[in-house]
Amino acid sequence: MEKMNEKIQNIAKELLENKEVNLIIGFTKGSNPLRMRSVFITDPKDVSKLSFNSHCVQDLAVFLKKPEVKKFGKIGIVVKGCDEKAVNTLIQEYQLSRDNIKIIGLECHGVIKQNLADKGENSLNQSTVYDKCLSCEVHTPALYDYLVESDEQAFEINDNSIKPYAKIEELDLMTAEERNGFWQNEFEKCIKCYACRQVCPLCYCTRCIVEKNTPQWIETNIEETGNAQWNMIRAYHLSGRCIGCGECERACPVNIPLMLINEKMARDTFEKFGYKSGIDINAKPVFGTFDINDFNDFIK
Repeated sequence: MEKMNEKIQNIAKELLENKEVNLIIGFTKGSNPLRMRSVFITDPKDVSKLSFNSHCVQDLAVFLKKPEVKKFGKIGIVVKGCDEKAVNTLIQEYQLSRDNIKIIGLECHGVIKQNLADKGENSLNQSTVYDKCLSCEVHTPALYDYLVESDEQAFEINDNSIKPYAKIEELDLMTAEERNGFWQNEFEKCIKCYACRQVCPLCYCTRCIVEKNTPQWIETNIEETGNAQWNMIRAYHLSGRCIGCGECERACPVNIPLMLINEKMARDTFEKFGYKSGIDINAKPVFGTFDINDFNDFIK
């Protein structure tokens, strides 16, 4: 990955030296060689810290919504394909100006599951990467100012028995009561830490609905009703918007399979409206526009 890292560093250095950006957001090595973390660079002398490999799982687009980052004005950001979809959606929803951001797109063939990284796993294959990588359609970002190709060879998916989010199909075959029981068991684990909200690049409301208490929309206690309200309302708020980065599920300390909900909503949105979030920066958000030909059988 040395050539790839060198290209990233050279691009970042040029952008900072030419004052095209005031801040670069990228990846750097953590204390554990297989644990990559985010890094914020304002001095061209520090670009040597920038690095990329198959352990760069974080979606750095989450930082673009932070006031501490926005104050820098013009920003450069290193993105994988799934991260780039988040940037696209933020621009579509008028949270970012395309003129104020320089996108360093990285070709990515998949990222290794963090629990395997802790065990020293360092090879890309269909058993080591996240489900989102197996179903990824944008290994190469579509929107970028600079593109850095990967030094790694793409792995082949040769086992059709491994289906990303196969549990969705199982849930679809269940009765409503069975599905309700499944999610009750999952949601009762929720401790209302809101890590899913904090790590999501598209949760950018100044004040979240769970913080509004006049009236109290969602029960704040860690109990069945409030837990279900929180997780389902958040899923609805992400309908037609979730870009499938999987950060919510990865951040969840009690391992609730949040991507089953998000992926199900994404599939239904595509089936009913032919829309995939984050793919086309010029497309209008599906629930922000009206089309007389839209599916409307639910209106009685």
